[in-house]
Amino acid sequence: MANFDLENKSSSNKIIMIGVDEAGRGSWAGPLVATASWLDFKEYKSLHREIDDSKKLTTNKRKEIILSLNNSVKYCSSISSEREIDIYGLTFANTMAMKRSIFCLLEILSNYVVYKNYEFQIFIDGKYKPNFLEFENSLKIKQFKIVSNNIIPLIKGDSKSKTIALASIIAKETRDNIMRQYSLKYPNYSFNKHFGYGTIKHKEAIVKHGILGLHRKSFKPMSTIYSQ
Repeated sequence: MANFDLENKSSSNKIIMIGVDEAGRGSWAGPLVATASWLDFKEYKSLHREIDDSKKLTTNKRKEIILSLNNSVKYCSSISSEREIDIYGLTFANTMAMKRSIFCLLEILSNYVVYKNYEFQIFIDGKYKPNFLEFENSLKIKQFKIVSNNIIPLIKGDSKSKTIALASIIAKETRDNIMRQYSLKYPNYSFNKHFGYGTIKHKEAIVKHGILGLHRKSFKPMSTIYSQ
């Protein structure tokens, strides 16, 4: 179960830890959502004890955890749209969403965190280390002021760190809510049940009702149907 060991170690070494996770990477439809989170380790006793990998929690439990958050937690969620995924590719779009969420959170923390002589470290769930410099150079946008060594991938990080687990919970629930709203607009596709992932029911809906604008055209089976 996720714990505070990494947060405790980071705090002891004068590091402000940010946890990052994403949701929707493998979905056939809808955006990819990335969340960056930070928690004040000094206030850990006020946090929900059941914060853990979002895949281990029910929807109701994820909602309960999010609603329980107080000022000891700061987070930002950002998306890469299905169109951006089709144009730039999944890996680049994933980097884009993560960068947006981290940059947003850093802007908040720069005005909130009072720790002096501390440095930021960004722990990203999984083995993938995004190349933010390549992303920034490609799109000619404002650059990070964080060196690559401070961006650390952590395999199964959402099962090890409460901060990363919280990011996974918020990203998952944020994206699920987006897909629930799409379900109201497109009831024939049951997005509130499969959330855009590649289920048999989803494939049957595509065959019967066609491809929507929110489908990722570069993904199979949409790429096969769309090219016909």
